[in-house]
Amino acid sequence: MVDFKEIAMNLFDPSFTRGGSFSEGSDAAGYGEFERGTRQVGVRKFTEKQQQREYQRQLKEAMSLFRKTLAGDELAGYFFKRAMKNDRQVREALGISDFPNLFGDIIDRSVLANYKETPYTYPMWCHVEQINDFRTARRIRVDLGTGIGTLQAANASATGQANPNSQSLTPIEIGGPYIEDKLSDNSYTYNLMKFGRRMPFFWETMINDDLNALKDTPARFGMAMRRMEEFFATSLIANNTNFFKKANNNVVDSGISNLATPPQPTTFHMPPLSIAALQQAMLVFSYQRDLTNQPISLDAMILMVPPALEVWANNIMNATQLGLNEQGGTLTAAGAGATATNYNAERLYTTNWMKGRVKLVVNYQLPIVDTTNGSTGWYLFSDPNYRPAVVFGKLRGHTTPELFMKLPNSVAIGEGNMGPGGTGFPGTMGGANSGNPMEGDFETDAIHYKIRNVFGGVTIDPIMAVYSNGTGVAAT
Repeated sequence: MVDFKEIAMNLFDPSFTRGGSFSEGSDAAGYGEFERGTRQVGVRKFTEKQQQREYQRQLKEAMSLFRKTLAGDELAGYFFKRAMKNDRQVREALGISDFPNLFGDIIDRSVLANYKETPYTYPMWCHVEQINDFRTARRIRVDLGTGIGTLQAANASATGQANPNSQSLTPIEIGGPYIEDKLSDNSYTYNLMKFGRRMPFFWETMINDDLNALKDTPARFGMAMRRMEEFFATSLIANNTNFFKKANNNVVDSGISNLATPPQPTTFHMPPLSIAALQQAMLVFSYQRDLTNQPISLDAMILMVPPALEVWANNIMNATQLGLNEQGGTLTAAGAGATATNYNAERLYTTNWMKGRVKLVVNYQLPIVDTTNGSTGWYLFSDPNYRPAVVFGKLRGHTTPELFMKLPNSVAIGEGNMGPGGTGFPGTMGGANSGNPMEGDFETDAIHYKIRNVFGGVTIDPIMAVYSNGTGVAAT
């Protein structure tokens, strides 16, 4: 057995040599210095041929150290590193150029860390629910029956009896009948869908993976599936012109029907994100009505923006003070007593009250799903815990992505109760539970990973969201 310590000391310790000690006047302890065909080591002299034999011996010892180092011998590694870090004479005896094959490979290797995941936002603006199976899920909305109506003066009697079709809560005359009311329903349907993929590796590939670069495949699958959920939910609403339109009164546009009656201070159409535009979106929300023409409460809101608008949105939401010429201040048109520097406008300063009502989320999938307005469009959602704009469903009992690994369909002879050398009774198959998944399958030694996830979704109530594509006339 090679004595690594002795080798290292003989080769690399300047104060120690075989068969003698260095003299004080020797050249840097005298190692590796040639002088007239001989080398002075202490009081001993070596001929050229002896030097060559000694050098070859040292190379063999050094190569033995290095092989032990590659095999995982920590002690050998310690002495080898110590040798390679020694003085000029040692490096002359053991230069890397002397080992073109031994040092030809790259020893110091590492795998870069994965990119950091972007946040997943859909649970903040979707109502997430659980579905029992893959059959069509039906969500029913029931309306009416909550209105108060109005007295129909033209059709009412002197006692104030209302029009029977008005669904009004009105005084009833003595002995008079109660007015009949009614309900209406509407339904939305969707189906759960199964998503997944698998990835096989050959056994030889996993053996060669000394950096464990492939063993994080399950984590990569999990990241991909979470991204798929965000992508799917975003695709339900991103630039959805069937859902966001003037007829549904849910676009930031001063011409939509439920804003036609009250006077508007400005004209706006799909404005880019700004304080004024966000106020106009909240104004659109404030005029939403149910089917009985009654107001609805929208206390908490979620502002969803793409990454390109994150800075703008954060500046708006984190401002400590707002200076406004509209919605409280005044705008006076030039010409009504105005000059080039004085437009007779009054500027209102207020604390940023929107911070308490609006929560900001940045959806990184918006520019990927919507290639037209994905970087300019922005959305305002109501609290999804009440009647939501979007429903995202998951399979009950399988609400998170599930990772699998294929069990091997082979067992080594002699393992468990299988085959010759087994410990079980003839005909038993008990050895199958001893299989190692990393040994691969029987046919090709392939190792298989798989991920599965089940989800679906649908848009529900259009008045619970407001949208601007950000490309139109700015709100002022």
